Amino acid sequence: MAEFKAARISDLTPRRGMQAQCGDEDVALFLINNQVVAVSNYCPHQHFSKLHECPLDGTVITCPMHGWSYDLATGKSVIGSGVLRMFPARVSNGLIFVDVNNDTD
Repeated sequence: MAEFKAARISDLTPRRGMQAQCGDEDVALFLINNQVVAVSNYCPHQHFSKLHECPLDGTVITCPMHGWSYDLATGKSVIGSGVLRMFPARVSNGLIFVDVNNDTD
C-alpha cells in the first residue's frame, strides 16, 4: 500500500480539479457530490498531463487537447476511448489520502 497525503479537503472546490503529486504519480483530484475522486492526471489518449484543468460537467471531464471525455464515476470514456486510472481516496481529519498502488480500473 502506497498511500500519500495529497491535499486538504478545503483545497478542493466543486466543479474544479486540482493536481497532486503522490509519490511518482501525478494525480488529479475532484470533489463530486461531497466525495473525493482521484484519477491519473494523464489522458489515456495522448498522455496529456493536465486533466486537473479539465472542465467538469456533472461527473464528466473533457480533455482540452482533443475533446475526449471520461466519466469520473467509472473512469470509462464517454467520447473517445480508453479508461482513466482511478485511485482509492479517503478523507481523515480534513486531509485527503490517495493510494496510488491500488488503482481501481
